[in-house]
Amino acid sequence: MNNVIVSPHYLSTELGSTIFNKGGNAVDAAILTNLIQGIVAPETCGIGGDLFALVWVPGKNKPEFLDASGYSGSNVHQGLLSNYESIPLNHPLSVTVPGAVAGWRELSNKYGNIPIEDILDIGINLCHEGFRISKELFISLNIHSEELSGQKSGYSFYRDSQPYSIDTLIRRPQLGKTLELLKENGLEYFYNGEIAKEISNSVNEFLTKEDLSNYKATWREPLHQKIYGYDGWTSPPSTQGYLTLSTLKGFEMINNKEEYLHPLIESYRIFASDRDNITFDYQGNDQNFLGNDGEYISDKVSLFDKNAAGKYIFPKPHGGGTAYMNAVDENGLGISLIQSNFYGIGSRIGVGNFGFFLHNRGCGFNLIKGHPNCLGPNKKPLHTLSPTIWSKDGSLDFITGTRGGRHQPQLLAQTILPYILGESSFEEIMEKPRWTIEYFGSNTSSNIKFEFLNEPEISFLEDKGHKITIENKLMGGYGPISTIYKNSDEKFVGVPDIRVGTEKAFNSS
Repeated sequence: MNNVIVSPHYLSTELGSTIFNKGGNAVDAAILTNLIQGIVAPETCGIGGDLFALVWVPGKNKPEFLDASGYSGSNVHQGLLSNYESIPLNHPLSVTVPGAVAGWRELSNKYGNIPIEDILDIGINLCHEGFRISKELFISLNIHSEELSGQKSGYSFYRDSQPYSIDTLIRRPQLGKTLELLKENGLEYFYNGEIAKEISNSVNEFLTKEDLSNYKATWREPLHQKIYGYDGWTSPPSTQGYLTLSTLKGFEMINNKEEYLHPLIESYRIFASDRDNITFDYQGNDQNFLGNDGEYISDKVSLFDKNAAGKYIFPKPHGGGTAYMNAVDENGLGISLIQSNFYGIGSRIGVGNFGFFLHNRGCGFNLIKGHPNCLGPNKKPLHTLSPTIWSKDGSLDFITGTRGGRHQPQLLAQTILPYILGESSFEEIMEKPRWTIEYFGSNTSSNIKFEFLNEPEISFLEDKGHKITIENKLMGGYGPISTIYKNSDEKFVGVPDIRVGTEKAFNSS
């Protein structure tokens, strides 16, 4: 066996891999990789966001799932936004309890090999020693200059209200001091110390100090589907993770491999059309969730028409930035971890002098009165994060995930399918063009954007009623998809995505 990490930034991967030399395992590596990613690429994730993780433990036949997503505050109610159609991305009501730090604590306590203080030390040193600004970070800082440059937590990124240019060496001393507080006082200090008070103040006390101090990350049952001999595992609601599995299961049930694109696209559209109706916080009653039920999947697949793109009408609802990383160690412990500030750099609401910004995951709520996913107190919003782990015959086979917000399940389905059908290697799949569907709700037409597509395939899909747009370039937003898989030599191999120049895989010998 060997140690492997794949992450969206070369520094996250390089520094994450150093933990193996200190006696750390895959979980320690994932925590460190996540910590570094939030430091060097806050446009993707950070301690102000949420986290989900699937952990594969050798000797067990299924992964464990950690839900470190947060709920809305006790002082939240829908009437506060009565004049809005949706929740503004930079509104204090868009902020739910940030769960990532609690997630690190749970992961470290249950599976870590080394003290969390040793992991924090590496992040602290990087904050004080500095790193160079990437193109992606510069673009995000430039877009949000007006909002961020005047905030205390934005101090490290701007000079005279302008972002530092690409490749400039910057330091984040405020965040470094915040991490020092967590090292000295324990990760729980994030939720019950001065940091928690400032978080509450930053969002006008819609999140109370009690909301923060009472928060706990929880271990839950993952969702599962058997597809083409593989066992797929993903995050349960309130996440949209089930769409990856239901899309692939639907394709298997359609059983038309000859016409590859149309059945896969339609399988996704069939299930995604109903997403906003059934994806919400079931608050402990996951048995009521239909999206992974065999009868539900079979009923929906019956809507498929091999000759035409459909409009899938379901009852009307009634009364960004993300980072994915994975790791496998020499003992076979594997982790699929995804963490996010959600849209862009999050809510753009900084936490005093503590050097970080809060996410805006609360924008996953709607404002439809009486809908189970409507904005309200002490509940979790619809979540786009969708990590996966795949096993075969009871053994870990591959781990894959991506950023991409609402697009995550469609990106994963189209890259996983060729592999589980035995048609392509992951190295080949990373270079294949991808597609996305922006609007997939009830009663929507099929409008698909492809990176590239040849004329016969364009005509084939258009004849079935799909509207096609060709980008004629690789799209950074269609990934990066990070994958670790077991090759024919029973060795795990990391495969980075060509769409993001900073993504890197670490593969030990």
